[in-house]
Amino acid sequence: MKGGFLEEQITKEATERPKREEQAGSKDWDEATIDGMAKVLEEILLEKSRLAKNDLERRIRTGTGVRDFKARCCGAPDVPVPGEDEDIAARLLKEYTKPSAMREHVGPIMEQATQIFSRVQDRGKTDGMKMDSDTEVQVVRDVIKECLIRHVLKCINNENSGNVASGSHDAGLLATPQGYFGGDLENFDQNCIRGLMEDGYGYQDDFIDENTTKDIFKELEFMDFDGKLVEVQQQKMTGYRTDRIMWMNFEALDREKQPGLVTLMKKMISIPFELNKKCSLYLQASSNFQLACYPAKAYYKRHVDGGYEDLNNGRKITAVFYPNDSWSEGDGGNLRLFKRQLNPFQLQEYEKKGEAPPIQSKEDVAEEVEPKGGRMVLFRSRDMPHEVLATRGKRYAISLWMMGPPGPGDQADGHHSRT
Repeated sequence: MKGGFLEEQITKEATERPKREEQAGSKDWDEATIDGMAKVLEEILLEKSRLAKNDLERRIRTGTGVRDFKARCCGAPDVPVPGEDEDIAARLLKEYTKPSAMREHVGPIMEQATQIFSRVQDRGKTDGMKMDSDTEVQVVRDVIKECLIRHVLKCINNENSGNVASGSHDAGLLATPQGYFGGDLENFDQNCIRGLMEDGYGYQDDFIDENTTKDIFKELEFMDFDGKLVEVQQQKMTGYRTDRIMWMNFEALDREKQPGLVTLMKKMISIPFELNKKCSLYLQASSNFQLACYPAKAYYKRHVDGGYEDLNNGRKITAVFYPNDSWSEGDGGNLRLFKRQLNPFQLQEYEKKGEAPPIQSKEDVAEEVEPKGGRMVLFRSRDMPHEVLATRGKRYAISLWMMGPPGPGDQADGHHSRT
């Protein structure tokens, strides 16, 4: 589709807008307009190397702007159905961006875009600014793109609201140690487990042998050179993070070309089973990984992977593996972990006892962990603020988020909430 068609349709929409007096939700769209704007929406998703569609997929998978979702059947985890290559996120994305879905999106998206653009125009007039025609087309395009992404996220959110209502207490397949037959579940020593339970984090060196670690680094480099890892544009523009990422399911690996990643991900898949065996955290099985590249000077500012109550996205434990076999102390890129914050259950215990909780400084650093090759870091997704400091050389990381209910392992000893 030629870019001129997009300009023509958007310009037509912009020029006709002042003539419309219908209230939002009352516009009666004719078929020709719907067909034209549906094509515009499709082109917006695919232009600039699928920038908008990649952003949409990232938000679906990371929970940015939408609740966490589970599979359609019985709260099954987000893994491909046997015989299928796509996981539930990919299937939902395809379902809600197909041509027939785009036609259904036209009305609400364009009415919302009209309202937003009108506010932009009013603000410009107030400030004594006026857009030329080219600028107006670009602004309209950007507004429509954001409205499209948010509307699709809302549709997916609504479809999965039933599963979300049950929260992470009931959804997903529990990683039952008795049902794991891939090994002895003894990958982490006592110090790592104790650190995770008491301080909120722990790490294990030599999680993978040296040769396999080198293979993993090379395999990630090939994927990076192939352009499969992309920047998170929205967060990069706000200065929040500057790494490149991609999502990959274990089933999508090439067993011949990516033997290192196959070995690593098999072992990482066992982590929730081991932690349930040793810590009773009620974690769910997972096989969906994030691969990240931090080129020189890249960073990721302070954030928390999960939360409680309204901020609960299901994530309970974060696992991060570093394949940087030649990393040295001067290369930067350390994982800065801030001290564990008191969670609602701990605060309730102080309240029951009539005691004031200890004063915590949000700036207190627990440790700066170097991303050395072969190192696996575990930390509590809901409790541990962290950031990635600026790198001086290329740094890779493979992350797995394990879902689980707040309560087990978070509360005082001997007390568990219903799951």
